[in-house]
Amino acid sequence: MTKIDKFKQFIYNHPEFIDYVKNNNTSWQSLYELYDIYGENTKVWDKYLNNKISSVFDIKSLLNTIKNIDLNSLEENINNIQKAVGLVEEFTKSEKEEDKKESKEVHEEKIDNLYGE
Repeated sequence: MTKIDKFKQFIYNHPEFIDYVKNNNTSWQSLYELYDIYGENTKVWDKYLNNKISSVFDIKSLLNTIKNIDLNSLEENINNIQKAVGLVEEFTKSEKEEDKKESKEVHEEKIDNLYGE
């Protein structure tokens, strides 16, 4: 197995490197150079691999937060938001209808003035 194949296998085993490259935090070339110099077992990779551990803790805290949500309260809040959005829609709709009515009246008045009525 060539060194490039070993590097590919190393990346395959640690997919978090893909995010670093996609986010332009590093390049495949620089990762390969580190791999070529230091190999797999070194502290050089800690900064890339430790983020995986912290993201696991973030997911755990997120799941705990979700678990502690009062669904009745959430449903009530969503209903209140829907009512508020409905009121805004009604208000906006009535204003648009008034604007159309005024626009139509002005347009008819201009036509009347144009034809001398």
